[in-house]
Order: sequence, then C-alpha cells, then structure tokens
Amino acid sequence: MNIRLKTILLTLVAATRVAFAATDSATFLVDFGPAGRTTTAADHLGRQWNNVTSLGPLAAAAIKDISGSTAGGVTLAIPQQFGASSLNGLGSEVVYTYTAASDFFYVQRNTGATSPVASIALGGLDTTGATVYDVKFFTSSNRQLPQKYITEFTVLNQGDARVVELEAVRNDRNIARIDGLAPRADGTLAIEVRVGADSDSGTVGFGGIGVLELVARAAGSEPSPDEPVRSVLDLGGTPNPPAEASDANPEGLRAYVWETADPYLNRAGAAELLRRAGFHVEPLPLDRPPYDPSGDPEDDVDLIFIGSFVSDSPEYAAYMAEYADYLDDYIDRAGFLVQMTQNDSTEYRPPFLPDTQDATRVDNDFQKAIVLSPDHPLMANIPLTEGEGAGAKPTFSYLLRTDGGQHGTNTIWEAFGSFAGFEVIVAGDERARFPGLMEGAYGQGRFLLAAMGLDKVFNASTGEEVAPESMAAFNAQFFKNLYDYTALVRDRATPPITLTPQPGEREVSDGAWTLVLLPDTQIYSQNYPGLFSAQTSWIRDNLRRYNIRYVLHLGDITNTNSVAEWKNARGAMAQLDNVVPYAFVTGNHDHGPGGNAATRDTHLNSYFKYETYASWPTFGGAMVEGDMQNTYHLFNAGGVQWIVLCLEWAPRNEVVDWANTIMERYPDRKGILVTHAFMNNTNWRYDINDTAHAQDYNPHHYTTPGTMNDGEELWQKLVRKHNFVMTVNGHVLGSGVGYRVDNNDAGQPVHQMLSNYQMRTLGGEGYLRLIQFQPDGRTVKVQSYSPVYDGFLLADTQDFSFDLPLGATDSNGDGIFDYYAPELDSNGNGISNYDEYVLHGTDPWADGAANYDRIHAGDTYESITGYVKENPARFDLYTESMLAHLYPESRLLRAADGKATLQVKVRISDDLKTWRDADAAPVEWETDLPDDKVFYRIELSR
Repeated sequence: MNIRLKTILLTLVAATRVAFAATDSATFLVDFGPAGRTTTAADHLGRQWNNVTSLGPLAAAAIKDISGSTAGGVTLAIPQQFGASSLNGLGSEVVYTYTAASDFFYVQRNTGATSPVASIALGGLDTTGATVYDVKFFTSSNRQLPQKYITEFTVLNQGDARVVELEAVRNDRNIARIDGLAPRADGTLAIEVRVGADSDSGTVGFGGIGVLELVARAAGSEPSPDEPVRSVLDLGGTPNPPAEASDANPEGLRAYVWETADPYLNRAGAAELLRRAGFHVEPLPLDRPPYDPSGDPEDDVDLIFIGSFVSDSPEYAAYMAEYADYLDDYIDRAGFLVQMTQNDSTEYRPPFLPDTQDATRVDNDFQKAIVLSPDHPLMANIPLTEGEGAGAKPTFSYLLRTDGGQHGTNTIWEAFGSFAGFEVIVAGDERARFPGLMEGAYGQGRFLLAAMGLDKVFNASTGEEVAPESMAAFNAQFFKNLYDYTALVRDRATPPITLTPQPGEREVSDGAWTLVLLPDTQIYSQNYPGLFSAQTSWIRDNLRRYNIRYVLHLGDITNTNSVAEWKNARGAMAQLDNVVPYAFVTGNHDHGPGGNAATRDTHLNSYFKYETYASWPTFGGAMVEGDMQNTYHLFNAGGVQWIVLCLEWAPRNEVVDWANTIMERYPDRKGILVTHAFMNNTNWRYDINDTAHAQDYNPHHYTTPGTMNDGEELWQKLVRKHNFVMTVNGHVLGSGVGYRVDNNDAGQPVHQMLSNYQMRTLGGEGYLRLIQFQPDGRTVKVQSYSPVYDGFLLADTQDFSFDLPLGATDSNGDGIFDYYAPELDSNGNGISNYDEYVLHGTDPWADGAANYDRIHAGDTYESITGYVKENPARFDLYTESMLAHLYPESRLLRAADGKATLQVKVRISDDLKTWRDADAAPVEWETDLPDDKVFYRIELSR
C-alpha cells in the first residue's frame, strides 16, 4: 500500500515541486472543514490561513504561508479522500482560531471493518538536507467521555514512517506533532489519517483532522514552539489595576476569575469587565483551595467570579469534586462568589451550594427579564423599562448578538427552575418561577447565581469586542454596582436579604379542592422511608390548607416486593388512615421475586388489608373480595360525584371486562383511571403496535403471566367508552412527565397524565403532584411539590393548567356553584355550604371531626360522640392510658376524718378545645374512707 501511495504522490507533485532554499523558514496553517466555517481573515496573531473544503481527491495546489505568500512553492493535495466533514468540534478550543479548530474532516471505521485511510500530500519541500519540517495536528470533538475519538497520523518521510496519535474528545488544547522530518527525494511528505486502534464511539470509530501546521526550519535548530494557548483573561486592553487601593481600584479589591470561551458563541470577557470596574484580576487557581484554610479570612480574595458555561470545560467537574466544599467555606468566611449562567446538562445544581440553599437549572430562556427587587444595590441605575399595567414590575433586555443568530436575544439564558433560600432579583416571570439572578447569604458572606451571559463580550478567537450596544450599556453599570457591592460584602455591610417565597405557592381559592398523586415511592420504601413519611405527613398536616379530598398512589409502592419495604410503605401510608381517603395500585416492582414482575405474586394484601379499606365509606368494591389489586372508590368533591377506578399492573383482559361493568354501573360519575403504565414520557400512550414512538418499559416487554393491556389497549377497550375525564400513571423513567388530551366517544376531553420523580436524587426528593380543581368548575392547576425542599418544580411540564368542564350546579347563575354558595344550606344542618366547604373544609362542622370521620361515623349526635370516644387521641383528649390514679392525698380527692370528698364541676366546649364553666353549681360527693382501700374509680353517666 505504501508503494502505491508513493507512486500517486510522485505523479501529483512532480510538476509543481519547487525546492525550498536551504536557509528559508516558514509556517503554513491549513483549516480542514466544510465551506460554511472557513478561516478567511487573519487570526488573533495576524496569521493567514489556507482553507481546504473539498473532501478529495484534490490535486496539488500551492498554499500560502502565514504572511500570505505562496513564493515558497509548497503544495497540498488529497490523494485519498476523507469520508465526511463535521462542525462538531468542542467550540471552546484555546489553540488556533475558532473557525479552524472547531470543524474537521474525518474517516469512519464500522464495527468489524478495516479502518479506511485518507491521505494528505505536502509537496515542494527542500531536499538539500538544510531544512527540516515539524508537522502538527489538531482535532477537537464535542463528544462525551468515555467515548474515544483517537486519530492515528502516519507521516512518510525520508527513510521511514513516523506515527503519532491524538484524542479529540473534549480536547481544547492538545496538539500531536512529529518534529525534524526530512522530505523524501521527490520533495514530499505523505500523511495518512486513519482511525486509531482504540477509538470507540459506540458501534463505530472515528479519526479526523481539523488543523495541519507545517513549520520549515533550519536543520539542527530547536523544534518550533507549540501553538500558544489563548488565555481569555487577556482579552481587552484595560491594564490590570493594582491589588492595593489606588485611583484605579479605590477599595483595593481582588478577584479570582475562571472563564473559558463558551462553545455556543465562542466568547468571553469577564476578566476585562472586572478590570474596567476596578478589580485587580487573577486567574482562579485550579490546583488548590481558593484560600489558605489556616490563614486569616481578611487575606482571602474579595470576589470569586465563575464565568458563563465554564461547566462545559473538561476541568470543571474535577475541580468541583475536589474544591466545591472550599467554595462553600470561602463564602462563610465573608467571601463573595458570583457564578454566571451554566449549561443545565453539565451543571444541573451548583455543587458549591451550602446546605441552607438549593437551586437547579432548566433549559428555559427569556428575551425579557423582570426585575423583582428593583431596590437591590446591584440594580442601582440600571436602565429599566416600566412594566405594562398597574403594579407590573420593571424590565430590561439586551442583545447578545445582532446578526439574528442563535441565542442572540437570551437576556436570561438557562434559567433556574427551582430554588430555596434566595432573594430573587431578576426572573423570567413575575412569579419568580424562572430566576435569572438571585442572591443567597451564608455565614458572613454572600453568593450570586445568575442565568445570564453578561460576560460574553469578546470574540475569543479574534479578540474583537462584539457586545451589542444594549449589552455594553447594561454591563457598564452592572459591573460598577458589582464592584461597590463586593466592598459591602467584604466590610460586612450588606443590607439584609429578603427571601423570595416559593413561586409555586398559590392561595387556595374559595371552593377549590385538591387531589394528591404519589407516584413510584419504591426507592423510599427500600432506602429512604423517612421521605415517604415526609410526603404523607405533609398531606396530613396540610389537609385543610389545600382542601385535600383524595390521595392516589400510582404504583411501584415498593422496589423489590420485599417484606421490609412493604412494612415501610404501610407505615408511611398509615399516617393517612382515618384522616383522608386514599387509593392505590400496584406497579411492576410490586410483583414477583425481587420485584421483577415475572409473576403476579405480591405482598400488597398482607399489608394493605382488604378488611381495613372495605369499611371506608368511600370504598366502592373490589373485583375479588379480599384482594386490593383492582378496586373502585366513590366520593364527592367540588359539587361533582366522582369514581376512581384502580387497576393492577398490566391489567388482564378479565380485569378490563370487570372495569367496564363498574363504569356502566355509574355512568353519571366523573371517572379517574389509576394504573401504573398508561402514558409514556413522549406524550403518547403506550402502544405495543406503535413502532414510530418509543416503547421502553411497555408492559408487554415484561414476562408477567396472563393477558395484559398497555395504555392504547386500555384506551380502546375501556377509557374512550365511558365518562372518564382523567387518567394518571407513573412508571416511566427519563423526564418522568407526559401529558395529552383526547376526546372520548362522547366527544368529551380525557386528560392523560404521567408523573414520576424517581430519577431525581434520593429516588425522587419527596416530590408529589398536586392537582387543584378551581372553583370556576373547569380550570385544573397542576403542580409538583416537595415537602423535603418546601419547594415546587417550575418547568412547564411540572407547573401547568388545563380546562376540564365538570358540570357542577349553579342554581342562581351568580358564578358561585351551589356546593360552596353562602346562601345555601343543602343538608339543613344550620351551617351554610360556604362555611362547610370553605371555612371548615374537611371539618365542615368545625367540631374536630373531619368530613371523612363524619361520613364514616354518621351524622347523628350519638354517632359523632361515639366516634370521639373511640378515637380520643385524634381530638387531643386524654386517653385512659394517660390518666393517673387518684390517691387520697390528691387535690381532686380530699381525705379527712376518715372520709373522702370529691367536688365535681361541669365545663362546656363547642370545639373540644376551648372550655367555659356551666351554669350549674359544683356538685360535692362524700363517702367513708375504709382503711384497706387506696384507689377509687369514679363513673359518670348522663
């Protein structure tokens, strides 16, 4: 093969070969890549480039040196073509220029095949021996580790072949080189480009070249230096102010900066913006803590500034793994840390956050930023636009670019999707659901999290300042404010933070009620039972606040169907017993050995016993008496009669038949179907016959015995035929969310919803779903809330509303439905519907007996009294075990002269909490005191 290649090269270059003068030295730079990204202008070092956009074969043609001259006679050819070209370089390369380093030609090796070879021929080289050549290669790929993108470069020179390899994955600076090459007798160097033996990107391997550098130098001289690494900290022309107080730096402030050229706009500029504001700027040391742990905090740097999208750099994860806790401590020592926007896929949650705060990013961008704290010092003199409408907040916006390209209007870029413990200064909406700038306090210091790319002001390749006028105007004032605020932090003189309440918090409207969903608690039951109990105890404690009328568990109650997990699950759900009615279904993990669903065996009925639930007034029945796997439940809420149909994992045909009979029995009730697997996270129902959409975790993919039905089969056989208005399920991993709406056979919408949080930290971070039915009889608001964080998820897949007309009655047409109308007393108990439903909520009589208790016991005086007596602890009353025995010496029982005297005084309460004296006078009782008696039991009857 080498002989054949040599013959080709001789043919191609013989006619154009020009011998280099023995004393000449020159450098040639070649950019390989598609025509859409070429290096046509001089780079940041003033050098001219050659562009090769043809994959080949390409005949020999003269190339220019970095001064732009072709007088040296050097040529380049591509005898054997490349497979394809790509723009998928890393984008944040710090060697060569961006347009050259971020694209490449490549060859591809398929599994089991021999690697194809592309070749490059350099001709017109000096053959006298007075000149030698250094050849350098660069390639960068935005693929992720552990993929390997290794290229093998072989250079055929005089007398031998020399080989070097280069890894391209996440490479922003490494260059492969072979020095001191002597051309062959025909004045050529032949370069072969092939896939490295260890290159592996799944089922294929790749090898490529983005930049070729050829340096001619005198024989015996030192090899040419590597391409200098560009430091984005050097962008801009402002001299670095002294570290001590001076005219340029009046407060003597020092800042550590870590910034890189981002892979989206290839920009940077934080260091220059800070120098302009007055800071003395130094690079953040990446090999040690940002302060001396044994030193005086007064000697710490005043500001640590982490630039936009540094999280995309190869060093970021390693640095944070080693030093994130030190950043936390730095803040505690009266430090000030500022982090600009980051990629939500490489940094979902800032790793340096103290335990007192939390924040996560989402992929949401906003053209306009709303200022929620206009009086914050960082907003001083910022040019703002008045909000539209009465009470509206002021806004601002700026452009990142004016050419209409991607990300150009992202004032807020990669917003935060949740937070706790911050003052939100700027957000994408007035509810602070998507913060863009927020401040936290920890110890003696402060930290600022931003979802803005304020530092994207210089082209990192050319050094040109490219910030549009609107962005430059904003930055000039903002960084001045940042300088002043840093001094306040250093001096412990910052104003107090006003914590922003959770944006998901909504006042529960009069007449609204809530349905709570508990999806996939399997990891809690297995590893974190306290999180499961945190969910149910929150439901119990917030029953009245949210007017919670029912709770539905969506299956995968356990992870491995083990006894220990079922015990944990029962303990958590027991907090809701006799508090609020709930229903549940099994998931695949609740069946079979180890939860593998290979059988339908489950411990469900041993811990969630039929006898317990069959006595509940909301329990409608079960398909099989004694078995809680397939049940239905009846309740009233919001002036509407409801039926909840709970079906087993992968419902069998006979279960579907039974479900049809139940729904036919209650045609006027609004139906909710609960089953573990119905909707997928693609917003499509599971459908084993649908090959166009993903079917991961479809029930049919399991070995569960018997017939089974997936979501589409349940839709066709059951849901569309009846008065269902909603289906809810868990099961699906990934995003764990899905939603769609389709009309049933009667033309009524059926809202289908997937919610599952188990892929989050700790198996779900305690998130549950709140479905709030509004008093307009049609609006339904959906939220995802965690009692662990006391916070809501704010992405539009987690916080949304939909329209569901339910047909509640409004007799007089005043817009207030009868079930909470103040002028109505539908049950004739002397308490208006409004007081019962709104003021007292789940305790409509305000007597301590919840609605559930009253339905369970009955509405007579005797039944309620009996219920209170049977459950005294629920009403904060003394139980028999809490009573102490009465001794003669007790103040309640007076013993004197051989007699015991007891005085009984009657008190009255309307609510079992507040008591008042009765009108009757105290009653005194007296009896002889036998010597051999110590204890007395006193019984009262009415």
